[in-house]
Amino acid sequence: MSNVFETYAPRKIEFHKTLKVLDWKVKLYTITKNEEYRSETSLNSLLEKLPELLLIPSRSNLPTYKAAFLIVHEAREGVLILLNWWTGENMVETQIFFSNYSTPNKIEASPFKEKALVCIWEIEIFTHERKAWIAHVLSKPDAPDYDAYFQDVLN
Repeated sequence: MSNVFETYAPRKIEFHKTLKVLDWKVKLYTITKNEEYRSETSLNSLLEKLPELLLIPSRSNLPTYKAAFLIVHEAREGVLILLNWWTGENMVETQIFFSNYSTPNKIEASPFKEKALVCIWEIEIFTHERKAWIAHVLSKPDAPDYDAYFQDVLN
């Protein structure tokens, strides 16, 4: 069996800010293979649509805690958008969206259909967020420190 892999190269991961949208708080991260994140049109379109997208986790049967992190990743195929929210105490639910480089104003469903694919660069953010959730929420079940969780970001 012949495997063809691209040589791994780190990508720039940047925390931008914590957004307050509706009654949610959302950490915003970008990932890029470039020196700087360039897809501002896609990002701005996403931020305009974010109140609508946050209705998805609001319909969940599990508790959501109104705590999420958003990953906007300039990838080869286009801009991958991962909306991730904490649910059911110790789980992350993910909804993936996409913005094509040729139509950056359009935020649509993932081209991977029902598959929730997460790549190695995105996993770095998931790993950090897992540690932060354990440190500030699950380790203090009687008094979770959500403010500390939202201040604990990957730089």
